Amino acid sequence: MVFFIPLSPGGRGEGRERGGRGSEGLGGADYDSVITAGGIGMTRIALLSSEPVRPRMAGIGIRYLELARRLPAEGIDVVLVSPAQPEETAALGGLERIEIRRFERGRLAALLGDCDGAVAQGQLANDLILEMPSLPVAIDLYDPWLIENFAYTETLGLDPYRNDHATWTLQMACGDFFLCSSEEQRTFYLGFLTALGRVNPERIEEDPDLATLIAPVPFGVPDELPPHQPLLPPRAVGEARLLFGGLYDWYDPWTLLDALAALDRPAWTLLLIRNPNPEGTPQRLFAEVEARCRSLGWWGSRVQALDWVPAERRYDLLRDVDLLVSPHRPSLETRLSLRTRFLDALAAGCPVVTSEGGAMSRLLAEHRAGWLVPPGDAAALARALAEALAQPDSRAAGARELLAAFRWQRVLAPLVRFCREPRVDATKARFAARPATVAPPDRLGFRLRRKLRLWTA
Repeated sequence: MVFFIPLSPGGRGEGRERGGRGSEGLGGADYDSVITAGGIGMTRIALLSSEPVRPRMAGIGIRYLELARRLPAEGIDVVLVSPAQPEETAALGGLERIEIRRFERGRLAALLGDCDGAVAQGQLANDLILEMPSLPVAIDLYDPWLIENFAYTETLGLDPYRNDHATWTLQMACGDFFLCSSEEQRTFYLGFLTALGRVNPERIEEDPDLATLIAPVPFGVPDELPPHQPLLPPRAVGEARLLFGGLYDWYDPWTLLDALAALDRPAWTLLLIRNPNPEGTPQRLFAEVEARCRSLGWWGSRVQALDWVPAERRYDLLRDVDLLVSPHRPSLETRLSLRTRFLDALAAGCPVVTSEGGAMSRLLAEHRAGWLVPPGDAAALARALAEALAQPDSRAAGARELLAAFRWQRVLAPLVRFCREPRVDATKARFAARPATVAPPDRLGFRLRRKLRLWTA
């Protein structure tokens, strides 16, 4: 997901006073931008999602919806903030116990003046740090988007890198607590934090393992799924439905297409999902896959593209298919990403097949919860697909074992501890550094192509 992040918001309200629960606590925020739930005697925490929280949203929006629904049960009074209209967010349901406010750049000190702390991600975390520097904040680094966006340098140039690197520098220099998705991510981010002075003698003396500086808080899975409401039409006789999901440049659809061509099973359908934000995420790979499938005569029949599925229906889709298969290429992104789609699939009872490498593949192997094949090995992938379709329940026990470690109440524990006692890290004022981001000009060929696009637009 691509973020173009301004580092200079419209206002910088530096003071923070604990306000009341009504309009006074909002510092004059408009009533039509707030839906009030109330709450007495609880720590009040703002959750800031850069993605609008609404029916059609991707992973970050879903994550913040789940946080908002679950933290109140842990004694946290939640204020959910995103660019969406509050009515859109409230329509998702399950939010009766929280307040929903629409993000307003330059007015966060007024909008969040009644909060004790915050959890923030992406662009809105920048705004929060710059406008309310004294508010204790947990920075959510679950999505390593600086690394993800390397895949789009050829298309977008170096502007995303400049913005993303400056953003990570700002957020990791100024945050008080950090969330990540896995031990692999934690080790990676600790290197970045060390370079910025956040890992320092005083922090180590207080907390040798730095569990109060950065902790894995991955995506969780519910204890119970909602009743199944089929999303797809009934299968044809003997049809096997394979779901890939969204296509991003770090995935490897080519090996899968080669494996399907060799699969000894005539009736299969591969389902791809169109991205809901094509203007922000280049769709070159999707277009190339479509072209390849058209040349094979598969597009629209054996390979089909679905529109983005509403977040609340994702488990219905996974229960309508026979397996999830999303192979990837070796890369730094692969090493760092958790691949939440696989957790959702296992929770829905859907078998999973993927490539070796990365945190999720490690977990699948440790628990024998899915099928893993060497990257780029089409023959091995075809064999794994055949076995998964023939014996879909053979990894079910391992899947249940893996899911037990990802129940929401368990994965939220480090975040709940911060939210109950939010505090500013006093060492950052003495040790933190914010070096400038350095990058060369974009290459001449890219600059010429960009000018050509502007001239022909």
